[in-house]
Amino acid sequence: VLVLNWFVDTFDMNSGVPITLAHIQSGSADYWLGFSLIVAALVHNVGYRYFVYKSDLLKEQKKQKLIDVDKKLYEEFIVLLPSNGTAIILLKEHDFGNSHHRSGIRDLDIFVNTWNNVQKQFLDSDIEEIRNQFLTKTRSFVYELALNSYDIGEHDYYSCIPDVYRGAYDYPQHVDDKIKELNDSAKECFELYRQLIWSARNNLVV
Repeated sequence: VLVLNWFVDTFDMNSGVPITLAHIQSGSADYWLGFSLIVAALVHNVGYRYFVYKSDLLKEQKKQKLIDVDKKLYEEFIVLLPSNGTAIILLKEHDFGNSHHRSGIRDLDIFVNTWNNVQKQFLDSDIEEIRNQFLTKTRSFVYELALNSYDIGEHDYYSCIPDVYRGAYDYPQHVDDKIKELNDSAKECFELYRQLIWSARNNLVV
């Protein structure tokens, strides 16, 4: 700046006359100006960094609150349908060509009837998508199982074989088809359950 000012002053003094060198201006005022600009820049940078830090902190706190809400809901889900509970074991392992106990379906009925509202929806979109699929598939399975289960009068045991065919050596094709449909539907429900557990553990770090 000092050099540029010196050139300007020299040019002004020599418009059409022999060249005369201008005196170099004092830079004391410019030093203070430069120092002030440096301080202002530092204050700006520190303030901006603090603003970014606080913004990120608030975002993390909000994210943690959302995770905490989903963790609580996940815990409710696991209490109702634990992986070693009779309902999930029924979905995973049972062959509906054999009789089944009412207790194996009870918890699935509770889930279908109480988890079909907004209060039971996860805030995490990935978990919620699987929960909704599991609910839809389980509702369909429970409905079909109820339509095709027959009381055999032995301590809440039911069979998917109609009375007229029970004990026969060979079943009609439509009976075999229905049993296969129920078995396949149960396996699909269990796979969605497994995906839901995996997604919750992965996204909620539980």
